[in-house]
Amino acid sequence: MTENTVTTEEKNVAQNIQQLFNGSNCIRIPAYQRAYSWETKQHCSQFLDDLLEQEGKTYYLGQFLFERDGNVLFIIDGQQRLTTTILFLSAIAKILNTQGENSETIRSTYLTDVFKTIDDDQVIFKKITQKHLISAIDSTETISQRRIIEAFIFFEQELSKLDVDNLKQIQATLENAVISTFFILNKIEATQVFEYQNNRGKELSRFEVIKAYLMHQIYIQSTDSNQANNDITEIQSVISKTYRYMEAVEGYFSENEILDNYCNLFFNIDGNIKAIKERLSKEQNKSRWIKLFFENLVELTHSAKSIVSSKNKTEIINLFFVGNEANWKLVLLTLFYKGEVSGETYKRILKLLEILCFKLKLGNYKTDALPKYAKLYFNQKDGYSLDCLYRGIRKATEEGFQWYWNNEDHFKNIIPKYFDDRNHHYDRSTIRFVLWQYENSQRLKNRSGALLDKELYNSYTIEHIKPQNPINEEYTEDFKKNHLHKAGNLALLTQSQNSKFGNKSFEKKSELFQDTALSSYTEIREKSQWTETEIAERHKKISDFAKQYFDITTQ
Repeated sequence: MTENTVTTEEKNVAQNIQQLFNGSNCIRIPAYQRAYSWETKQHCSQFLDDLLEQEGKTYYLGQFLFERDGNVLFIIDGQQRLTTTILFLSAIAKILNTQGENSETIRSTYLTDVFKTIDDDQVIFKKITQKHLISAIDSTETISQRRIIEAFIFFEQELSKLDVDNLKQIQATLENAVISTFFILNKIEATQVFEYQNNRGKELSRFEVIKAYLMHQIYIQSTDSNQANNDITEIQSVISKTYRYMEAVEGYFSENEILDNYCNLFFNIDGNIKAIKERLSKEQNKSRWIKLFFENLVELTHSAKSIVSSKNKTEIINLFFVGNEANWKLVLLTLFYKGEVSGETYKRILKLLEILCFKLKLGNYKTDALPKYAKLYFNQKDGYSLDCLYRGIRKATEEGFQWYWNNEDHFKNIIPKYFDDRNHHYDRSTIRFVLWQYENSQRLKNRSGALLDKELYNSYTIEHIKPQNPINEEYTEDFKKNHLHKAGNLALLTQSQNSKFGNKSFEKKSELFQDTALSSYTEIREKSQWTETEIAERHKKISDFAKQYFDITTQ
């Protein structure tokens, strides 16, 4: 694409943020844009640091690209920075009010309805920026709402450390920050500019790159501009839903995971722009294919949302705990997409996937045939049914994906051998999952409820009950080799707890274990000493549990 093909009419909408808001009646974020995504530790802290470093000097805030529709400016590029700017100025206004200073200029210029975020987040955004009603425990419906709250609280806390003069200086730095602004007159130009920027190396997510390319192709392929505009409007509505679903599954499915799995399942291609271009080039009715691309994507993304909505079910959340050694997510997406998510066969498939992934983790295997099984089931060629999917996964769980993996029943018995033949289990990625499920088995016996929180799971680390590096004790070589790192001498602790335990003796640790809440600590607390005997005893309990828990004969 050459510069002559970009018919963008550049105009100086504003030279700084203050002029932008004084000269605008309505600034909006298009529904198809992603929601607020800045994190406090990474993006907001850098935003603040950049402003503080200026010390009154001129600051360049960047380029803002708008699509003009009557009196409305839709933000095509720069919405994260603009949203953050309003949160930042709102925090300054609140602090000035608290200190008895006048903040009316900030309020009348920026803290109005001139700028609104996406509809899903506007209620929270307005409550924070215009009314300063905010709590760290406010109920949120989206991750972007939580990020908006966290950003405001972060700015308020950090800016409160400044005196009034420095606070007003940083306010002036932001209001007078130089910006490059230009607008485009219609959706055709919007898609052109997006494509043009991407071809110049602009950093976008893979989905944003594909989205921009395909939307622009709607106009290139169309001979009817009205129909093209209607198609784009429909696509924008679908993309808006896609973003909301993607946000709902954040922390469980990444945007790239959804995109890759979707392209693999529906088109047998990778989820990148090169593969998309090659696939589109083979289609006769390209506009129809593009619309179906987005329609099918939003359906699969909704399936991901349904999976995450079911995370309170142990069969589902255990897969998120065990990890992604094999692409079980594609299998689940297919099951949920097709609606076959009930019955014994379905439950057995989930358990087999958990066992399979743990076995792959132990053996550090790389081959993965689950996508093949998922696509066979998705297309149901040659009658490949749910029962066929179950049998394929069961065979893989018992024997592995390669014929030689199970020589002398190696893959079949990899879990018993892990506990019986090895004396070193101090591997956080594997033993944490075992100890977590062991804890849940104890809680089940005590009727205290299983632990199903992913963030809580991620907060736990592994502690040696008998310390690795004792202060007033010297271990024998036999103890260090055969007992110190066995599963029986390992326990789950949060990182904050771990720092308290350190290399304290068992006598000191025993006191600390009294204050910890896990049911599996009971068998540690009741001991007066911790020697090879106690370690072996606890190791057998964990080993026996694991062999039963990962037994596929009942699946």
